[in-house]
Amino acid sequence: MQRKSSRREFMAASHPSSLAPATAASAAAGPRAAGPDQEKDEDTFRILIATDTHVGYIEKDKVRGNDSLTSFEEVLQIAEDKKADFILHGGDLFHDNKPSRACLYSTMDLLRRYLLGPGDIGFDVVSDQTMFKRGMVNYEDVNVNVQTPMFMIHGNHDDPGGESNLSAANLLEVASLVNYFGRSEDLEDIVVKPVLMRKGRSQIALYGLGNIRDERLHRAFQNRKVRFETPAKPEEWFNIMILHQNRHKGNKGGVPNKACIHEQMLPTFLDLVIWGHEHDCEVNPRESLRGEFYVIQPGSSVATSMSQGESFQKHVAVVDVKLGVFRCTPVPLWTVRPLLMKDISLGESGLLRTDTQGIWNALAAEVESLIAEGSQECKRRQQELSCRGDTSLKAPTLPLVRLRVEHAGFEAISTQAFGQQFSDRVANPDELLLFHRRGGSGGTAGSRKITVADNLEIEESTAVGDDGIKIQDIIYKYIDGEQGLSILPEPDLNDAVQSFVHRAEPCAIEKFVRDAVEATNSVVLRESRAVDEEEIRVQIQDRAETLRRQRLAGTGAPDSLHPGGRSDAGGLGGGAAGMTGVGAGTAAATSPPASAMKQEPLPPGASEELFSGGGFSGLGGPGGSSASGARGARGGGG
Repeated sequence: MQRKSSRREFMAASHPSSLAPATAASAAAGPRAAGPDQEKDEDTFRILIATDTHVGYIEKDKVRGNDSLTSFEEVLQIAEDKKADFILHGGDLFHDNKPSRACLYSTMDLLRRYLLGPGDIGFDVVSDQTMFKRGMVNYEDVNVNVQTPMFMIHGNHDDPGGESNLSAANLLEVASLVNYFGRSEDLEDIVVKPVLMRKGRSQIALYGLGNIRDERLHRAFQNRKVRFETPAKPEEWFNIMILHQNRHKGNKGGVPNKACIHEQMLPTFLDLVIWGHEHDCEVNPRESLRGEFYVIQPGSSVATSMSQGESFQKHVAVVDVKLGVFRCTPVPLWTVRPLLMKDISLGESGLLRTDTQGIWNALAAEVESLIAEGSQECKRRQQELSCRGDTSLKAPTLPLVRLRVEHAGFEAISTQAFGQQFSDRVANPDELLLFHRRGGSGGTAGSRKITVADNLEIEESTAVGDDGIKIQDIIYKYIDGEQGLSILPEPDLNDAVQSFVHRAEPCAIEKFVRDAVEATNSVVLRESRAVDEEEIRVQIQDRAETLRRQRLAGTGAPDSLHPGGRSDAGGLGGGAAGMTGVGAGTAAATSPPASAMKQEPLPPGASEELFSGGGFSGLGGPGGSSASGARGARGGGG
């Protein structure tokens, strides 16, 4: 496949303030912008991009309880200082699916202070606004004065659920504080519609896709159940997509191929992809594997796990878009609490296995070194905040410290007793030490191989627990072998468990079991011709297996159960028919006519392994049209 030379030149420059042309055609259409401090003009969009703020994370902790809220306020301050046209949030605004009243109040207070005001909005949304719950963007509400609009999608922590099928983002939207988009109502026909924006001569098409369980979305791409609607001439628009999913990291990434989204799955007409959910900060644009678009992964603004990826400096991205070219400027977050990590092996320390005091002293010396380094980093971050002119925010004074100790052949000491001596010098005294053993086969510490049946699909967590045990391993332990399920289909049980754990729905599992048993009884009584108990048992097992296969194949059964208020096969009214042509019959005068929109297929050269048959061709239906002409006009290459 031919690669676009203009993009290769940008990546060779590898400078955060470089200006990247979207395509060869768009680069020729507009001049390159100057340095990163250039003032905005009437043709330049300035977007502040943040993801995974996790407001409310461990809010009851006396030391770290306000960390997420403080970092989120810094994000809003940066948007105000940089005079961003709008903020784009990539999901997981809140850490809990049902944030506490204090968390919700504090977040809404910050949004009101920083996003509302007498300032002017310098761009227009020219697409049909019925994709928003209130039928319009918030700055067009005559009852509020919005000076910095915020557009957001939901993540896996703050996704819709419950009987109302609403999320915390819906509460912020009805208060005219944010513009919530990217929600898929029909998971059997996922249609991604753009928010079209215009500022002067620059045009942006913003595609949002809120979090969908990774295995399910992966399957939807494979089964050609994801469609993109595009303007008639996508080459005249700068196409941005924001999503919140596991990102494929190759065979060494630790995530099964089916439990993540591959870059090759995304359509080639895109220019820039904003990837949420991944907490590692990779804020500088990286060219996709196929060379069709750039990827920015801002990462989280608070460390929610003691992992190596969380220990790097956190950033947000300020992206300027002008006439088809963009520039990404990383901005560091100085209020984030620094995380210092180190790995040591007691077997290589020369200590005797019986020398408990010597082991204690050696570990204490390592922790002392990390604390000294962390304290210096805290002071540096406070100085950087002062230089920026932020007086209301303070950098943390206590660092996070984690010492990973490989102790094969040694007894572990009490981590709580050990941490008490540092209780006033670190923010996590109870989590200072992590003891682990090296696998005998040379594998990673704590890793285990568990064979999972083909008909079982349990959602993988993006992060493994500190002890190396994953929740899906625990679940599978109890439904494997002789204890296998004969009435309840495992994929639906997985949904119920996810609702119980992540969405704090205490009755999710009970409701699922009750509904499954009632549905099975109804079917057996209605259709059964069995004459004895064994035949009835076989019929029940056959029905459960049929439901299981239909769910894993993505076809959906008419009487299958979906806890948490969601439906795989129904949605809110047959999405496909209502989505042909953006704004058909209801578009405002400034909106493109319905005929100006089309449904964009995925790249025809897509991998057969990923797309089982060669990609998205034909997904647009009778009204869809090929994007080959648009790609050809943009300088090449499907």
